[in-house]
Amino acid sequence: MSVMYAIAGAATAGLLVAHPAVAQAPQIPAARPAPLAQAAYALQYDGHLVVRPDRTAVDTFTRRITILAPSAIQTVSQQQLAFVEDRETLEIVEAFTEKANGSKVPVPAANILTRDAASGLPATFMRDLKQETIIFPDVQVGDTLVMTLVKKTQQGLFPGQFFYTDIFPRSLPYSSARVTVDAPTDLELKVRTVGTDLTDQIDEIGAIRRHTVTLRPQSYLPEEVRAVAQIDRDPALLVSTFTSYKEMGLAYAAAALPKAARTPEIVTLADAITEGIDDRRKQAVAIDAWMKKNIRYVAVLLGLSRVVPNDATTVLRNKYGDCKDKATLMSALLAAKGIASEQVLINFGPAYTLPEPPNMAVLNHVILYLPEFDVYDDPTASFASFGTLAVETYDKPIVRIGPDGAILTRTPAMRPQDHTASAKTTLRIAADGKVTGQTEESNTGVFGTALRSAVANIQNLGSDAAARRLLQVFNTPGSGSHDFGNTAENAAPVTMTGSFALNQPFKPPAGQRAAISFGMPQTARPGNFLLGTRLAGRNTAFTCYAGRQTEDIEATFDPALPMPVPLAPRDIENPAFNFHATFKVEGRTLKVHREFVSRVAAQVCPPDLEGRIAADMDAVRINVISGYVFQQAAPETLERARTVASDQKLRLDFLYTLNPDCTSMGFATVRILERPQHGTITVENGNGYTGFPQNNPRYECNKSQSEGVVLNYEPEAGFVGTDSINIDAIYPSGSSQKRHYAIHVGELDAPPTLERARAVASDQRLRLDFLFDLNPDCTSMGSATVHVTEPPKHGRITVENGTGFPTFPQNNQRFACNKSRSDGVVIVYEPEAGFVGTDSVNLDAIYPQGTAQKRHYTIEVK
Repeated sequence: MSVMYAIAGAATAGLLVAHPAVAQAPQIPAARPAPLAQAAYALQYDGHLVVRPDRTAVDTFTRRITILAPSAIQTVSQQQLAFVEDRETLEIVEAFTEKANGSKVPVPAANILTRDAASGLPATFMRDLKQETIIFPDVQVGDTLVMTLVKKTQQGLFPGQFFYTDIFPRSLPYSSARVTVDAPTDLELKVRTVGTDLTDQIDEIGAIRRHTVTLRPQSYLPEEVRAVAQIDRDPALLVSTFTSYKEMGLAYAAAALPKAARTPEIVTLADAITEGIDDRRKQAVAIDAWMKKNIRYVAVLLGLSRVVPNDATTVLRNKYGDCKDKATLMSALLAAKGIASEQVLINFGPAYTLPEPPNMAVLNHVILYLPEFDVYDDPTASFASFGTLAVETYDKPIVRIGPDGAILTRTPAMRPQDHTASAKTTLRIAADGKVTGQTEESNTGVFGTALRSAVANIQNLGSDAAARRLLQVFNTPGSGSHDFGNTAENAAPVTMTGSFALNQPFKPPAGQRAAISFGMPQTARPGNFLLGTRLAGRNTAFTCYAGRQTEDIEATFDPALPMPVPLAPRDIENPAFNFHATFKVEGRTLKVHREFVSRVAAQVCPPDLEGRIAADMDAVRINVISGYVFQQAAPETLERARTVASDQKLRLDFLYTLNPDCTSMGFATVRILERPQHGTITVENGNGYTGFPQNNPRYECNKSQSEGVVLNYEPEAGFVGTDSINIDAIYPSGSSQKRHYAIHVGELDAPPTLERARAVASDQRLRLDFLFDLNPDCTSMGSATVHVTEPPKHGRITVENGTGFPTFPQNNQRFACNKSRSDGVVIVYEPEAGFVGTDSVNLDAIYPQGTAQKRHYTIEVK
């Protein structure tokens, strides 16, 4: 089961459209290790690889696939195996369906098909790549599909060298696997297992060294979205005669570099491309642009068939080529201008390691390095600016080949400032609800590549049809057109504009919530793509990219329409990304700004990062797709009366919005419409106790502190009198409220007097009262301020902080607080010596939360 690992990444396609399927993708269930019994089939593999002294080989292997569920019948009952005809043969020794009772149903000769493995233009490069298809008959649950094949390697990909790779992915339900490797002891053959769950027993049998590699039973683990390549994470067996990747690079160089000869035809073309350009970097930019515009790319992965490119002149005449062909022609054109270049072997896919021993398991692509400018460039990336790579090829281990030999290094990691996407959408909503607008985009780096690719798709489909389809995907049907800006140029930033008119009128009733169109951007909205699709319970490392995405939306509403209530600003910062969002109304225009910056230092992120950013990423998603509450008229003003002692600070109010589970929905936005004339007000995020009524489902939330906005008032020094404040509070739920606070400082406007009668024995002290103010959890809010307005005539009174037992009625949620002492203010009366008769006391009590009370005590001294 020799595997030539090669995956052409398709991540760039994820940049093209920010449709709801991407922007609002639900979480995928956790991909946790599962018993083999939960898989639809079980796989057994037994292979025997014999490597001969001349470095040819015979690989004999048997696969047994047991059907465990009906779904597997369609999946595995037809098997395909590829081979390269001019250097390999593939013989099917036997193939049959083994029934549950032990009988065998052979695969008839008519069910074994041989055909070209490539079609279309790639077949021009891979005429020798063939595929055997085996169609098993009479397959039912409980049957086992058995096939034994012999693959003979008559010549390696590199003459005189041999390498072989077997990967045992955990996403394939292996019940057992064993590979035996035999080779002469005097053959310098390196055999190594990577990953876990593989054992290698080495035996010397005469002149043969035998490696018996066995796969231990392992849990089945389905593939995870955006996971790194299997060879980076799963058990694998690697066999090679190469001593190093440098040696492999030199072998490639010996075959490939001579093909980049500077012929007179090449020199003439290079001069024509760079005519009038003296700057050497600009000459390289011009050659890169010419290559991408004039030489079509045929996507043939290096190693599937051959490693020797066509010569530069042939590629020029054909006007097409695969990666190594395009690299060869561009090298020749650069050399014609005296600009040195080096060819680079790299992986185009999610593999981020070079496993030892050296092999072509991951090196499937060729790009260029220009040492004079320290720039990597991919001439196959037809929509990329000079020096911008395909997103799959950043932060990759590479073999770089130049005139001085081969070296191992890495391509640069992505930087946020190099890969930016900026979309500004301007909307106009008329009195009849008609929505028109435009979206202007300006992108750099891989986002610029994506924007040019989107333009190519639009041109293929037609501008009008493409606009209709995109708006339909966004669930905002309408019509539109495009101005392609500078997308035809090899420049950065890449710019384009889309204009649109929506079919459905936008007229949300006052008090209702509705989403506002974000236009028709071609690239993903903030928070999408860079850090991949969310996956709870992730088990494997995943690909992640650095970049910056900004979105600005300006929606102007006709005066006849209700206005949206802006959301609270949002700021998120964690080790992987920053997110910043602001919302404001200026006149009749809502202005929204969002910015998402992924700051990952490498393009492979550990699986535990998923859990660490999941909540923050969900908050970003909710913010991006949020709707708005629309209000026609100013809300009714809520009146609040507060009292504060002179020279004291008052906690004026605590504003909150909670979910039914008592979690905060976020912080209210407070606008001060009228500031106090005799004091100061501060607004800050903090904690406090809520005051939901008993019939509210959030009543239980009152028992603990919640997040919210705290308003504090502090009067001017020495001021006594009346002050006032007006505010506008806009809540995360989308509602808003105006509040007016009437504040009495240091004196009361004669609130109702509370009468209290007390009795005390002559010559005894009386604990006249205990004043308290408690939170729902029985903690004290602070001490009341007590002013004795009329002292007793026949005794004296003291006021001091102390403790006592509160006396809440049974229907009060603080009733349980009565069982223990609390902090408060203790008021004590002591009559004159020998006095018997009636005395009285008047006082004002101002409580920490801003309420006040007059109290009159009638005291009978007996």
